[in-house]
Amino acid sequence: FFLVPPFTSTEFCQCSTVMAQKRAAEIDSSCSNAKHSKTVARIALCGAGWWAQGWHLPQLHRNPKAELAAIVEPNPAPKCIEGESKTTDELKKLYGVPIFRSLDELLATALAKSVDGVIISSNHASHHEIGMKAMKAGWHVLMEKPMTTEPLQAYELSKAASSHDKVFMVNNSANFREQSKRAHDLVRAGRVGEVKHVSCALFSPLKWIFDNPANVGWVKPTGTMLGNGFAWGQLSHTFAWVFLVTGLTPKSVFCHMGYSGTSGADMYNSATVRCTSGATISVQGVGNIPGGNKKVDNKIFGTEGLLTYSGDAVESVGDGAMPTAGALVLQRHDNENESWPGFQFENLDKSSNGPESVQTFIEACLGKPVFNAADSEIGCKAVLAIDAMYRSAQSGLEEEVVPAPIDLAKLLPELTC
Repeated sequence: FFLVPPFTSTEFCQCSTVMAQKRAAEIDSSCSNAKHSKTVARIALCGAGWWAQGWHLPQLHRNPKAELAAIVEPNPAPKCIEGESKTTDELKKLYGVPIFRSLDELLATALAKSVDGVIISSNHASHHEIGMKAMKAGWHVLMEKPMTTEPLQAYELSKAASSHDKVFMVNNSANFREQSKRAHDLVRAGRVGEVKHVSCALFSPLKWIFDNPANVGWVKPTGTMLGNGFAWGQLSHTFAWVFLVTGLTPKSVFCHMGYSGTSGADMYNSATVRCTSGATISVQGVGNIPGGNKKVDNKIFGTEGLLTYSGDAVESVGDGAMPTAGALVLQRHDNENESWPGFQFENLDKSSNGPESVQTFIEACLGKPVFNAADSEIGCKAVLAIDAMYRSAQSGLEEEVVPAPIDLAKLLPELTC
């Protein structure tokens, strides 16, 4: 969510011992005065760019069940791709919390022991290292999508999360909507029979993001990425929804991409995914439709019926948005059909106490049982599929997803091709 070139994971996670010790006295005193009870979750935030300043920070601040404990941001003046951004000094004054330049600096203080969970909204390249350190610290973790852009890092996060006694979530907010849980339950109850094919499409009015070369974090690849654009930025939501509802696991991908002539980002995507069960997934994505609504069309075809979840979702930053419309519809060969009106996908409401995903995370931090609709397994599957999309678009061939390392294959058999 950064406009300027993103910091490396090392810059985000490392700090000299001298600097950490220098801050310790100040931070420890603020920790002793912090309110904390079983009804309030103390949340640290890593990454204070666009999404953090527009959504996470104000939502946590107004949520009565949450307390912002600290902000980690290496850039004193983080840039946003929409509107004016605040400096970290301004954020410190506005929210009354300490600012750290690295996660290590925070971990070196007594305040870290009072933190229940962390929201990671830093650049993609830093997710893995911050996530691993957060789990080692014993925190609940909510990580922005995509979980990573590197398959081996995704596997490692999944391995760590599988033995982590706290919740690890990816912020695919569409997965935490009521209709998404209903779709999940219908498929798992066998109401469509065995899933044989999925058709999914996401069309978004986001040309202003993906056609602008200044939006570096959204359009320019970093590290081992072969590309960046709509697939990483938006189809990560679609894949997370499909993998939640169906439980399918990607095996190989064939993909074509069309690119912005201005930014070089992929803005048009068409892919076919083969799954380990033999089922297939047809994926379409477009990033520059007019208007203010995202158009979503998800269809799950099974041996006993068809489940459709389609509609228009209001894009909070788009112009000309129309009211949300759509429904979840089950059609069966035995005519035992059902329909549930209403369509909701991502929750982009800035005025709330947080989307359902964040509120679920807060409940988990308070020790309450939750349904984790976007766990590390779902996050990993999305990374594997999208990585293979970029490799296929470059090679012109069907590409196998990156296999799990031998030491992880036995631990994560559901992710093994």
